[in-house]
Amino acid sequence: MKKVLPYLITVAATLCAGFILMALLLRPQPLQIGTVELGTVADGSYIGVCQNKILFAVVRVDVQNHEITEIEVIWHKASYIAQAQQIAGAVCFEQSLEVYAITGATLTSDTVLKAIENALGK
Repeated sequence: MKKVLPYLITVAATLCAGFILMALLLRPQPLQIGTVELGTVADGSYIGVCQNKILFAVVRVDVQNHEITEIEVIWHKASYIAQAQQIAGAVCFEQSLEVYAITGATLTSDTVLKAIENALGK
């Protein structure tokens, strides 16, 4: 047992270090959200996508008369879909990407906002 214990400790430490490294590498990053001039956006439906490491958002933004009429979150991580829809609703209400992030879901908020920006920036 005395000969096996150092090997077991080494294996356990290596596994822990590997998990920590993967968690750090896959952690989403804060994104820089720009602005969009709605006066330059033509009427229509636009699809926007943003991937922030393990977070992925796809949105459809409907614009009519230079106003956002609807934002549909087509795809997002299931455990944060309510927050994604809430941030999309805030953007639609404010007609701006300059909305407050949802407490506890800042990275989700950033990912959805960037997807909306990507949709309208095309």
